[in-house]
Amino acid sequence: MITLQTLENIPIEKLLEVFNLSFSDYIVPFCLTKEQLEDKIKSDSIKLEFSVGAFQDNQLIAFILHGYDLVDQLKIVYNAATGVIPTKRGNKLTYKMYEHILPVLHQNNIDKLLLEVITTNERAIKTYKNIGFKIIRELNCYKGSINITNRNSDFEIRKLGQYNWPELQSFWDLKPSWQNSITALEKMKNFNISLGVYDNEKLLGYSIFNPKLKRIHQLSVDKNYRTKGAARQLLEHIATNYGKDLSAINIKNTSKEILKFMKEMGMNLYIKQYEMEFPLK
Repeated sequence: MITLQTLENIPIEKLLEVFNLSFSDYIVPFCLTKEQLEDKIKSDSIKLEFSVGAFQDNQLIAFILHGYDLVDQLKIVYNAATGVIPTKRGNKLTYKMYEHILPVLHQNNIDKLLLEVITTNERAIKTYKNIGFKIIRELNCYKGSINITNRNSDFEIRKLGQYNWPELQSFWDLKPSWQNSITALEKMKNFNISLGVYDNEKLLGYSIFNPKLKRIHQLSVDKNYRTKGAARQLLEHIATNYGKDLSAINIKNTSKEILKFMKEMGMNLYIKQYEMEFPLK
C-alpha cells in the first residue's frame, strides 16, 4: 500500500538517496552530494512541510520538493524537484502527491504554483497539464567553455560590496526564474561571487556567479551601454579567474541577442525548459 505525507520528518540522507536514484536515468542525469542537496534546500527556499513524499512499506519511493516565497505580494510555491524511483514509475505518483499536497497549500493561502520542465519530457508535461498547470514561457539553458579573446579591457571589474537591487533591476529586460531570483541570490550571497563592471565610478553592468556550481545566476548590462564589451569583459574575467567551463540556466527564450552573445562567448544551448504555473486562486 502506498501512503503519502509531508517531508519535514525525513532525514536528509534518505532524501538524498532517493533523489539521486530518481535522477540517475533522467534526460540530463545528475547526482548530488549531501552538501549540494543542503545548498539546494537553502537556495530554492524549500519548505519540507509544503513538500510531499510517497511511501511503500515505510520506504520513500517518490517526492516533490517545494520552495516557498512571497513575490509581488503573492504567496508562490515552486516545484524545485519531482522524483520517482525508476521501479515505481507508471503508478501516477506525481498526480497522487499533488492530490495530497494541494489541500495543504490551499489551507496556507498559496496563490500559485510554479515549476520548470524540459520541453522534450512529454509525459511530465502531460501530467502537469492534467493537474492544472499551463505553460507561461520558454527558458534556455546554456553551457560551454568561454572564449577568452584578450581584447583590450575598456572597463574596470570590481567586486560588488552589496546588492543595490533597484539599480541592478534597472538593467533587466526579463524577470529571472526562481533559481536566479533575488531571494535565491540573497540566501547564497556568501557563496556567490558578485562583480560589477565600471566606467570610472559608473556601474555599467554586473554578474552574480556561483563558483561551486560554475553557474552564472545573473548577468545584465545597462541598456545604454550594451554592445560595448561590458558583458564580454565580465564573462572573460570569471573564466580567467574561476575556470572557463560555465553554465547559465533558465534564461527566458525571447532574445536573439542573448543567443548570439552566448554563442560568441562559447556557450551552447543544451536544453530548453517550459516554465508552467497553476493559479490556486
